Amino acid sequence: MDLTQEDLNSLEPFPLAGEWHAFPGEMPESEAEFKALDQKPPQTLAIPGYWVNQNLPAHGVVTYRLKLQVKEPMNLMVYLREASSAYKMYYHNQERGLVLLGSAGKVAKTKEESIGYYLETGRSFRATPSTVLYLQISNYLYSRGGPYYSPILGEVGKTILYLRFKERKKSFFFGAFLVLAVTHLFLFIHRRKDKSPLWFALLCFSWLVRILLFERVSRDWFVGSDFLEMLQIRLEYLAFCGIQIFSLLFFFQIQPHFVPSKFKRILMAPIFIEILIILTTPYAIYTNLLVISQAYMVVILLFAFVAAIRSTFHRESRYIGAYITFGTLVILSATIYDSLVFFKRWDLPLITDLGFGIFAMCLAIVISKQNAHTWETAEYLTLNLRKEVEWKTLELKKEKDKAEKTGELKDKFISIVSHDIRSPLFGISSVVNLLTESPPSLSPERAKQVLGEASTGLKNILSMVEELIKYSRFQNAAVFPDYQLFDFRQITDQLIERVQEMAKPKNITVITHMEDSSIGIGDPNLIEHLIWNLLTNAVKFTKESGTVEVTLTESNKHWSLKVTDTGIGMPNYWTEHVLEEGFLFVRKGTADEMGAGVGLAFCREVADRHGAHLVVQSEEEKGTSVEILLPNFEKIVLILDDNPGYRKQIRKVLKDLPCIIWEEEYPDHALYSVSRLKPDLIIVDFSMPEKTGIDFLRDLYSNPEMEEIRSLLVSSSHTDPNTGTKLETEVIALGGDAFLSKTSPDAKLVEIVKRLLDL
Repeated sequence: MDLTQEDLNSLEPFPLAGEWHAFPGEMPESEAEFKALDQKPPQTLAIPGYWVNQNLPAHGVVTYRLKLQVKEPMNLMVYLREASSAYKMYYHNQERGLVLLGSAGKVAKTKEESIGYYLETGRSFRATPSTVLYLQISNYLYSRGGPYYSPILGEVGKTILYLRFKERKKSFFFGAFLVLAVTHLFLFIHRRKDKSPLWFALLCFSWLVRILLFERVSRDWFVGSDFLEMLQIRLEYLAFCGIQIFSLLFFFQIQPHFVPSKFKRILMAPIFIEILIILTTPYAIYTNLLVISQAYMVVILLFAFVAAIRSTFHRESRYIGAYITFGTLVILSATIYDSLVFFKRWDLPLITDLGFGIFAMCLAIVISKQNAHTWETAEYLTLNLRKEVEWKTLELKKEKDKAEKTGELKDKFISIVSHDIRSPLFGISSVVNLLTESPPSLSPERAKQVLGEASTGLKNILSMVEELIKYSRFQNAAVFPDYQLFDFRQITDQLIERVQEMAKPKNITVITHMEDSSIGIGDPNLIEHLIWNLLTNAVKFTKESGTVEVTLTESNKHWSLKVTDTGIGMPNYWTEHVLEEGFLFVRKGTADEMGAGVGLAFCREVADRHGAHLVVQSEEEKGTSVEILLPNFEKIVLILDDNPGYRKQIRKVLKDLPCIIWEEEYPDHALYSVSRLKPDLIIVDFSMPEKTGIDFLRDLYSNPEMEEIRSLLVSSSHTDPNTGTKLETEVIALGGDAFLSKTSPDAKLVEIVKRLLDL
């Protein structure tokens, strides 16, 4: 080998691969015997190379010789990684004579005395123009003898750095795969339902064993012997089979929808056959499976690669599929390259372990995303539960206060209502008794009068019962507003015609002042009940020949419906507290009309559901006015949430914005209402019992007519617990406009709503 043109002070380590002079069957031991080889004709053999590929006998001895040509003496270092047999390496020059650089096993001419063992050799020497390298190998154990890798030659310092890098590489990958195996094993112990961390831990452990055995990290743990050498090789092959098995199990666990389960046994069968052969056959037989095993690993990776690509086309698994696709592509390329390296007998590069390291990190990311998704789901559920508890606590507190007030008023309410019901019932009972007397004691005219009074009392009772039923249903949420456009003027006109019949017996004049065009937004049925309560109360508490005035005007983006009477009015205390929850007052009208005392309470509930306000003004003996202010803005916002507490919270936050706020509790009913009214913005909660907010938006935007409606998704979590993807990404992909966490400050919600409504 001519090194006269090289700068030996900066000679980078390079393999001494190529053709060497070889002397099969020769095993010189002394300097004279080595010099005697110069008198014998050599053969030309390749290093590295198996003996069987060079027409040498399977068992025997070969001495290789390489002459170095240098211009001047220089310190060099030679490194021999491994050989398939026992070996010795020498160098010879005129200055030092014959010097042993290193050896492994026992080189001998007989099969019984020759002991082979994998061992690395690295030593420096001073190269001179007469330096010759000798490599002796004896092979009596393996069917394939010869150098496994070519020797490395280089400048001493650079070669030492090269060897340090190799050791650090082995230590790094050994530590990395040990950490991955242990951490994911503990992850599986913590959460046994998901077996993907277990298969991944065993996959990393199998590669860890391969590093220990293939890289001979464990070579200093035992005394060199043929038995341990053969055991390490057998375990190395088993570790490679383990990599195949646990890779398959991992892919079937992670991608069950894209890897048909029927292929699981089919793909596993060849691996178990290979394991059986490795466990039961001699070295010379099972090592012939290496080509098949490498090729089958490529088949497995191609199978996983195709499944991973398929998964990237599905929204729920595109991210996981992308990571697995990339990792599989890397390890597939590394496996093919590793196979080429092995069969060409090159030095295995860093890319082999690095490729598997990248592959392992991609799989670890997949597991981490799955577990992050699990923890995110748990955090999401915990946060939702906490919010629910907070809202339920507030609601329970309100209910408790309400129950206490109700308890205080219950006796009073029962006594008043029972008295008011008992009196007409007693009168009706008396009339029935008089009419059933024989002979009758009443004249026909008197009987007619008594029956008229009884009929009036019965109507009062029915009216009271109807009021109680309506209020009770509304209190128990049995009635939910059905929002739509309605004509305020039309509803009011119809009710005034009906109330005129009540006003005639008292000679009460009903005066109206109403806008011609008065289109409002709300539930017309509930609004009708509200106006009817206000009108009947006004007539009930107005004296004979009094007046009831009804005005309907638009003021400051609100419809104002005011009912004013000249009746008996209310005390100041009643006026101040009449709209408070739990407040009760029951009194008869000016013509002894009865009521249940829940009319204004019902009106207050209807107003609250519509975001309206009731204003009550009254003065004793002068009259009362009740005004309802119903929003009439151009912008409409729908709040869809099954939690009434959160709906009220959003309504409270947005109360100062010029928009009509409309609440919905059920997604299907909301879709029905949206199709009728088409709001400008929908604020939808992600977590609902019937369907998620994402499902609602998907149904909404499937209708082309709804594409212009803007939407804001709110949730306690930033990710979808069903898919693990970001909710903001899903909303935008569906055609929505924004996402907001429920933990965000109120000002953030107001800011987003203003932006989406162009306010």
